[in-house]
Amino acid sequence: MVKKPPGNRDENSKEIVAVVLSRKLSVLLAVFLLCSFASISGALLIPLVPHQARKLSPKRVTSIGRNLYSSSGSDNFPPDLKIPRHVAFICDGNARWAKKRCLPTAAGHIIGADRFIELIEYLQADGIQYCTFFGFSTENWKRSEDEIQSIFDLMEQTATKLSNRFPPETSEVEIRLLGDLDDSRIPEGLREALRRLQDASEKRRLTMLQSGISSTRLTINLAINYGGRQDILRATKLLAMAVKDGTVENPDDITEEVFSSFLGTAGTPDPDMIIRTSGESRLSNFLLWNCAYSEIYISPALWPDFDRNCWEAALAWYQERQRRFGSRESLEERVEFNAMKKKQ
Repeated sequence: MVKKPPGNRDENSKEIVAVVLSRKLSVLLAVFLLCSFASISGALLIPLVPHQARKLSPKRVTSIGRNLYSSSGSDNFPPDLKIPRHVAFICDGNARWAKKRCLPTAAGHIIGADRFIELIEYLQADGIQYCTFFGFSTENWKRSEDEIQSIFDLMEQTATKLSNRFPPETSEVEIRLLGDLDDSRIPEGLREALRRLQDASEKRRLTMLQSGISSTRLTINLAINYGGRQDILRATKLLAMAVKDGTVENPDDITEEVFSSFLGTAGTPDPDMIIRTSGESRLSNFLLWNCAYSEIYISPALWPDFDRNCWEAALAWYQERQRRFGSRESLEERVEFNAMKKKQ
């Protein structure tokens, strides 16, 4: 066997190394070109996708509403953004928030009250027309006297903050009260503060209506000493009295709309979405008549932690829902079908 000279071995090694490096450079160059092409093509192709087929992130939705659509002078979002008309909140988790931080329960309620004021600004900016907050339920009377008193004291302070932030005489916010505020256990100061808010906003609304102007952008329902069953029971009694005195002549005339007019929520549309914080999956006697077709969103965040990001996550979730109301087709499909029929 003839051995090759050592010099030839070195030359062969150099050739092999050169080939390997050349192939690696070719692979890297190919990857670079593919990534560049993907970025460029993505930027070019995304605008060509039909608007209805694109998934809008919550930040994209709210930025469109605030920066583009609202600036055009319209108070309503485009229908394809699927902004709920009425959002209701079960504000749960104040005590657990405080406990996790080794703070008294009252601290959780204080931060939760600040979150309530902050959230109203988000709702108004994002085109929500109605919102309902479950502030104190008829079952909350089972709590300790000290906690109940601290809640009521904080509610009175929050009513003042609400009035300062959204003056009922000049703002586009209307305040409505739900629940039994005539309960003698509710402090007189709190009753007066809440009713002043409601009366002032109602007075402004009527004044504007007489002028032919509807300026309310957001109606806030405050559910205090409220229970869904109690509201239904109260409405039933009022309806029975109406039948007895002849206001409602024939029981057959009683429809869902007639019954709804006797509820404390009369004049407010059913909630499109109910948001419950703290991860609990129950309604807790909240808007039982009204929630028949509400989308129910369970947020893991405790109420004091329910910030802008949490709200936008809930809004994005709602936009993915297909609301059929017992039908085989979604509400959007029916609206589109009816629009096509009108054009024909």
